[in-house]
Amino acid sequence: MKKNNGIKLWGLLISLLAFLLIPMNIYAEGNDKVVVSGDSTVAAGAKNVKYTVTFTPDTANADKNWTKFKADVSYSSSILKFESVEVGKGWSGIKKDNGIELSVSDGTAATGNIVATLVFSVLDSPKTKNDTITLKNVMVSYSNEVEESPDTSLSISKVTGQSIRLKETDNTLKSLKVNGTAVDGFKSDTFEYDVNVESSVSTAKIVATVNESHAKLKDGSGNRTVNLDYGSNTIKVIVVSESGKEQTYTLNVTREDTRSTDATLSSITVDGEPIENFSSTTYKYALKKYKLTALAKVDAKTTDEKAKFVVTPPKSLVVGENTYTITVTSEKGDTSIYTVVVNNVENAINKKLKTLSVKGYDINFDCNNNRYEIRYNKSKFKKLHIYYTTMGASDEVVATLSPDINNDEEALKDLTVGDEITITVTGIDGEKVEYTIVVVKDNRISFFLVLEIFLIIVIAGVIIVLVIKRKKDNEQKSKRKPSNYKTTKVAKKEEKEPEEEREETTPRRRSRSAVEIVESDRPKRRRFSIYEDEYEEVEVEVDDEDEDDDLSSTKEFRR
Repeated sequence: MKKNNGIKLWGLLISLLAFLLIPMNIYAEGNDKVVVSGDSTVAAGAKNVKYTVTFTPDTANADKNWTKFKADVSYSSSILKFESVEVGKGWSGIKKDNGIELSVSDGTAATGNIVATLVFSVLDSPKTKNDTITLKNVMVSYSNEVEESPDTSLSISKVTGQSIRLKETDNTLKSLKVNGTAVDGFKSDTFEYDVNVESSVSTAKIVATVNESHAKLKDGSGNRTVNLDYGSNTIKVIVVSESGKEQTYTLNVTREDTRSTDATLSSITVDGEPIENFSSTTYKYALKKYKLTALAKVDAKTTDEKAKFVVTPPKSLVVGENTYTITVTSEKGDTSIYTVVVNNVENAINKKLKTLSVKGYDINFDCNNNRYEIRYNKSKFKKLHIYYTTMGASDEVVATLSPDINNDEEALKDLTVGDEITITVTGIDGEKVEYTIVVVKDNRISFFLVLEIFLIIVIAGVIIVLVIKRKKDNEQKSKRKPSNYKTTKVAKKEEKEPEEEREETTPRRRSRSAVEIVESDRPKRRRFSIYEDEYEEVEVEVDDEDEDDDLSSTKEFRR
C-alpha cells in the first residue's frame, strides 16, 4: 500500500515538472468576432454586388499568430447568385454546392484585415424579397510556440451577418395635382394628361404622391412650381423606384391666350405738346421746332394699357430733321413702329395773315393792318363767319379765333356792339401777332329802308282812296229808284240751217255765247240775253203790282 502511494507521488512530481518546462499558451476562446457587411438592399438584376468578411480576434489574442481561418458562407440562392471571391493576402475561397468555403493557407496574415470580399449578382426575378448573408462553422486556428506542437483551433460563435432586402420596383404615383386640383381622370398606370388653365394663371404648382414609400420623385422633376407660357407647356414628373427604375408622367398644360394684340398709340407728345390730327393708324409724323438747344422730349401713350413702348431718339441734335422712333409692343408680343421727324428750324417765322374776310362785309384786308370794324346787323350776324389763312406754313404757325364764332353758336348769338373778335397767329418761335375785328353800331340811313317806308305809304294811300270811292258808290246806289224790270228766261229761237248744208255736214253743237238784246227806250238801261244750255234770260218790264206774280220769272224751253 505504501509502495503504491510512493509511485503516485513520483508521477505527480514528474507531471508538475513537465508542466513547468513547457511554455504557457493561453487562448481566450469565444471572444473573436467575424462580421459580414455590405448593401442592405439589392435591386433585381443588379451586378457586381459585394459583401466583405472581416475577422477580428479578441484583444487577449491580439499578439497571437493565427494560421487558419475556415468558414462556410450562407446565403439564399433564390435572390443571389455567387460570382467570385476577392481575397486578401493568403486567403482563398472555394465554391461548394451548398455555399462558399473560405480558408487561409498563409499564417502570416495580419489580424484584423479583411478576410475576403464576396461578389454576387441579383437575380432578375427573385423568388423572395429578403435574405441574410452570414458565415457558419467558423473555425480559427492559432499556432503553438512549441515546435511540433499542434495548432489550437477555436470555433467562433460571434458572427454578425448582413441582412438584405430586395429593392422595391414600384415607380408609380398615387395622386397628381395641379394648383391644388386633382388631374382629371388620373390613374397610376396612365402616364400622360391634358390640363387647361385660364389666361390669368401664370404658374402651375405640381404636387405628386408616390405609390410606394421607398420610391421618390427625381430631383428637379417632382413637386415644384412651374412658370407657364401662353399656349402649350409640357411638364414632366419623374418617379424613381427604390430599385432605380424611372417612370415619367407628362402634363400638357395649355394656358389660354386672351392677351391683346393692340400695339398702337393713342397719342404722341413732343416737349409736352400733343401732335395735332394724330391717328393711331398713322405711323409717321413731321413737325417743326424753332432753334432747339437740346433734343426734344418725345413721349407717348398706348391705346391698350398693357402694351409697352420704347422711344429711341437720335444720337445728337442737328439743324434740320431729327428722327425719333417709337416701338410699341402689345401684351401678346406684336410690335409696331411710329416715326416722328422733328425739323429743327433756324429761319425767321412769318406770323402775318395772308387773307382775312368776314362774310357779308368788305373789310378791305391789308396784312399790315391789324384792326378792322364791322357794323352790327342782326340779320347778317346770324350767318357771320370769318375766313383767314396764314403766310407761314401750317407746321410753323397756328392761328386761333377768340371767341370762336365759327364753331360756337352760343358765342355767335352773344356777339354784340362793342365786342372784339381776335385772330392770334402763334409761331413755333413762341411769338404772336394779333388781328382784331371790332363790332360797331351802324348809324347810317339805309336806302332800302327809305324805299321800304315810301312803298308802304304809297300802298296805304291807294287803299284809302279805294275805300273812299267804294263808299261813295254804295251811297249813290242806295239813292237810285228801284228797277221795274225783272229777269225772265225764255227759250232761245233756233236758227234754221239750209237743208243742203245739213245733209252735207254733220250735226254740231251751237254756240252758247251771250247775245245782246235790243235795248229798251228807257235811259241808262240795257237789255241782254245769255244763252245757257237751252234757254235765255231777258229783262222784261213789269208793273209793281205784278211784282210777285208767278210769271215774273219763267223758263221756256226749246221745242
